[in-house]
Amino acid sequence: MGSGRTELVTSLFGELGKQVGGRVTLNGRDIDIRSARDAMNNSIGLVPEDRKTLGLILDQSVLKNISLPSMKKFSSFMRIDKNKELHESRKFAKSLRIKAPNLLVPVEKLSGGNQQKVVISKWLMTKPDILILDDPTRGVDVGAKYEIYKLMNDLVEQGVSIIMISSELEEVLGMSDRIMVMCEGHSTGILPVNEATQEKIMVLATAAA
Repeated sequence: MGSGRTELVTSLFGELGKQVGGRVTLNGRDIDIRSARDAMNNSIGLVPEDRKTLGLILDQSVLKNISLPSMKKFSSFMRIDKNKELHESRKFAKSLRIKAPNLLVPVEKLSGGNQQKVVISKWLMTKPDILILDDPTRGVDVGAKYEIYKLMNDLVEQGVSIIMISSELEEVLGMSDRIMVMCEGHSTGILPVNEATQEKIMVLATAAA
């Protein structure tokens, strides 16, 4: 907490503030991200740390929460193809094993783990090349954690790059290829996972740049 990790990825997604410096290079070219729309246009998705405030519209249905960022796929000439919207949303709900009576129930009625799956589903529907997961297993039960880990591994096998934020060292060491440690808003080191230990990470996490 307080390391600046969430602020960093939110800036990468164009949502933290306008006074942001630095360069973002993707596939060998510089890209300019000034808003979430710019990030989405560059095939970047963000599952935020606070899913209830920033990731979901709680009084809307599971269906609408999943399909919202992808409405261009379902609309033309001021008309929404509701059958296509339902069909595509149902595929992701089934793939992520979202437990809900149906897709029309308000997302606020779901458990924390299933709410998190809805947030992930809506970004997967946009077909991102890069998916940022900010503390994706916070507040979910063990079963949901396992399913999220499995999903992350499956996405990587499909060619999706994942940036995961976590405070749980076992999770970091178990899921990462490379680990960047932050302290007081600065990167204090990047470790390949085969060289990383809990002790090395803690040293870097308490060493201000």
